[in-house]
Amino acid sequence: MSDGRLKLGVRIPNTGKHPEEPGLSRMSRLAEEAGADALWVGDHVLMVEGAQSRYPYSAGGEPWWPLDMPWYEALVTCAYLAAVTNRCRVGTAVLILPQRNVLELAKTVATIDKLSGGRMTLGVGLGWLAEETEALGYTFSTRAKRADEMIHVLRDCWTGRTSGFNGAQLTIPPGLVFSPTPAQLGGPPILVGGVSPAALRRAGTLGDGWLARGQPTGLDVSAMRASIAHVKENRHGSGREGSPYNVMMVAPPGADRGSLGGLISQTAQSGFDEFLFEPRWDDLDDAAATIRAARSYVDRYSKLPETSPDAIGNPRR
Repeated sequence: MSDGRLKLGVRIPNTGKHPEEPGLSRMSRLAEEAGADALWVGDHVLMVEGAQSRYPYSAGGEPWWPLDMPWYEALVTCAYLAAVTNRCRVGTAVLILPQRNVLELAKTVATIDKLSGGRMTLGVGLGWLAEETEALGYTFSTRAKRADEMIHVLRDCWTGRTSGFNGAQLTIPPGLVFSPTPAQLGGPPILVGGVSPAALRRAGTLGDGWLARGQPTGLDVSAMRASIAHVKENRHGSGREGSPYNVMMVAPPGADRGSLGGLISQTAQSGFDEFLFEPRWDDLDDAAATIRAARSYVDRYSKLPETSPDAIGNPRR
């Protein structure tokens, strides 16, 4: 999946006002023309009034968005982005895996991959909003085990005919026929998000890659190198050691043009294969310039596979 050079991912917002203005097609085409390698979207199916679950990425545990903010469905959005672009991969960062029907998900993802010519990547996570998972008919407390089993079943479906699966959460009979199969041999790559020990285990033993999330203060290069090494160590004995593997850094919200150089150099130093960020989409000219700047940094640091902070401008200063 990776050719050894750092890739550039751009988040296309499938929330709020931006999908309509400036519009998904304008944003995705602009990002592709400005040098993005991949376009990524987020996922929520619904919000729940009165929910008590804590949002893990804010100090107070409250989501940053209003309850009634639109969330355009992630996989439908991926299909749309693939249809209006020519080159970029499309993917979810991340899809809340255990609150989806696994057979329907297998079919939808295979369809997107086939129609896009093999450009689909499935980034997955467990989710944090218990009330959402329960409203969709799934048990929140068993979501980790369900996600593990779903990854096995997805790949089984993508062969075209299931061999069968009997697990604690899922039972899939043999002989289910899925056609078309994905364009990518073995199916789209499955990248696993999360930083907990369980997430790192899942990413290593079951995933085709790992999605890490950066902090507003920047990256701890030594810690990230250690986490990547730990994830890859988990692959030993998984039966997937010889398959391609991709590790991706998701930049913190609000990363601006002035901070990109430091973040991308730290991403390269840490050993990641892709840097994902979201420009400010309220000004398309500024968004295009920011993506072009990110592209130039990605190209520069891709040429320096083994570098120290001092060798590339000491971005920690």
